[in-house]
Amino acid sequence: MMFNVHKDTSKSLEGYLVPNSFSGEASIYVTANGRAVFQGSCDQLRNEVVAVGRHETGRVGFVLDEAKIPGLSQMNDLCIFDHDTGLMIYRRNSPKAHLQKRVFRLETSIGAPNPYHQALSPHFAYGLSDIHLYGYETVGQLFNLNNYRSMYFEGRVHVKPHQRYLNEKLFSIISVAEPFLALAMLLSELSDSQKIALGELDDREYAALLPVAIYLDGVDLTRPEAVRRRLKSAPKDVLTGLESPLVGLLTGSTPGVGGMRSEIPLALSVLSQFDMSILQGWDDESHSELSQLLGLHSLSLAQLELPQQVHDLADALRDLSTLQVVLENDLIVYHCLEQSVRSVTFSEIKP
Repeated sequence: MMFNVHKDTSKSLEGYLVPNSFSGEASIYVTANGRAVFQGSCDQLRNEVVAVGRHETGRVGFVLDEAKIPGLSQMNDLCIFDHDTGLMIYRRNSPKAHLQKRVFRLETSIGAPNPYHQALSPHFAYGLSDIHLYGYETVGQLFNLNNYRSMYFEGRVHVKPHQRYLNEKLFSIISVAEPFLALAMLLSELSDSQKIALGELDDREYAALLPVAIYLDGVDLTRPEAVRRRLKSAPKDVLTGLESPLVGLLTGSTPGVGGMRSEIPLALSVLSQFDMSILQGWDDESHSELSQLLGLHSLSLAQLELPQQVHDLADALRDLSTLQVVLENDLIVYHCLEQSVRSVTFSEIKP
């Protein structure tokens, strides 16, 4: 899906919505202060969409004005949604109420606690979480919405195709957990193959992690030693699904594929392009810094607390040589990142 509202003059709005289906009808609905004020098909022809073979008819554009929505110019809390999926594609920006920044947060762990979307999105005109679930095209569109002056979006996406957007026009945040903690969180999500929610994973992530889930099916996660014994003899296809996900996310382009040793320098280079790194366990200091950097002094972010069983599981797996090899590249990158964060924090608190 692609979308954009490229013109909003209060009295009229112009934009487009290209649905996922090549021959599907594009339609929208509009609300103001939570009340439905318009619903209709996109009737404006966009020949360029037909020319590139993206839509059959090209009728994906729309114009909203006072004739269609009386009182449009006075509707400050106006939102536009894709009718088929319910996805919000636009929310009217109010500079007095919304932070005038574009902010992206990269989540690198599956199953990590997430207080960010709920705490940050209300401060922005447009907000979207779990962007990895909407597909490559939509993710690329989000990075290109430069006319959305107030937006916050987050998710677990590969950085490489979008690395050029990590610049001064976008405030970028990366959330990283220690690799064995990240593994423990993942295993907690996938321990029972019957509980895997396809809706929470990219399709290719799902395919890569399904062997892991099946292999651990029936293992009691409250007994870390049982998990340890099971993984000690894990076959190659299971270990491949666990291999260096952090480096893979920073340097690759295929979900479920880990990063190689040769890609560690590139991973460190990509990390250096983010404006801020938040490490699991350092969230008190990081949240305070984030509040200051965004100018949100009243921002309240919950501490990133993990269940004790996740910590116990991570501790039980740390000295397992098989997993040390599987996570080796991530461990190297995390050590470098941790040292960098420590040095910055120490320099700030020195008298």
